[in-house]
Amino acid sequence: MKSLNENSTAIFCCLIKMMAGSEHLEIANEPFPPLTIEKVGEGVKTPMGAACVYSLGHYNRQLGELMLEKEMWFLILDNRSGSPIDFEKADVFPCMFQQTNFDIIQESIEFKNGIMGNVDTELQEEHVYLATLWLCDIEQQSFLRW
Repeated sequence: MKSLNENSTAIFCCLIKMMAGSEHLEIANEPFPPLTIEKVGEGVKTPMGAACVYSLGHYNRQLGELMLEKEMWFLILDNRSGSPIDFEKADVFPCMFQQTNFDIIQESIEFKNGIMGNVDTELQEEHVYLATLWLCDIEQQSFLRW
């Protein structure tokens, strides 16, 4: 499996820090669609240890309904031991991507009953590339509060 580079990991960890221990956070930043961060799993068993799973998503309103534009899930092994800037001790693996307006749903790391399963390494590397671009956009669009 391929993890995010240090810069993308730092951006991702900053988003988690902004959650301040809550399970869900929505960041409004006009004119962009709000960014939603949600903890969707914890204590996931992997060969590398216990991990958490987070979702990042952009939602839009269409005809008064909230519609998912795109979403990506990330598996994180966080061994920073209370040092929030020790990013080399956090491993972040993109594991799912969906973009509803194109009917794309891709799962590169499978999970069943809180246990990590098969990994599609080629697709997972594509998810790392997509996540790197998206996290860079998130930073450039001023969603972060360092």
